[in-house]
Amino acid sequence: MTLDNAGPPSPGYPPADFRRRAVARSLDLAVALAPLLLVPRGHLRAGQILSAALLLCGDSLFGPGRSLGKRLTGLRVLVLGRPRPCGNRQSMVRNAIFVTGLLPAAAGAPLPLTFAALACLVLLEAGVALRPLTRDLGQRRLGDLLAGTQVIDASIAIGLPRAPPVEPPRATAPLASRAARKSVQPDKEPQACAWP
Repeated sequence: MTLDNAGPPSPGYPPADFRRRAVARSLDLAVALAPLLLVPRGHLRAGQILSAALLLCGDSLFGPGRSLGKRLTGLRVLVLGRPRPCGNRQSMVRNAIFVTGLLPAAAGAPLPLTFAALACLVLLEAGVALRPLTRDLGQRRLGDLLAGTQVIDASIAIGLPRAPPVEPPRATAPLASRAARKSVQPDKEPQACAWP
């Protein structure tokens, strides 16, 4: 696989806060791994397939470019170069690395080994997103670099109004002129000066 659109992120879309992204990923992994724990032992293969499908397509299940975790934390996955939300194809490419974490379960290994493999992959992805090289690329993880995507705050995503910029109040000069003081206090009449 080659890096698809590994250039800098599109202007106007700063990367989402890393802590919110970590919370969203944790929620998504909990939802995707639930079938491994909840499906009866006789149907373990069905649980593995359902977990793999939830991992692969998670970023487009709850709206364009949104997984359950991203929806709850107010994030969205955007395709760079063509500013639009992530679809099924990009979701599969960016999350394929997490499906490899399910290989121990498919080989018949106990669930703690599968969870340990997924934890290693999550740490690897977090390490890539926090390295100085990828900070220049919008704090994108390895899956984002491969799919040409970036996680952004949903309030600035396509089709949603942007918040107007907040201007700080202007400071007044400490020694204002007499004319400026008079314009600030228009209701007072000027006093006549009495000369001796």
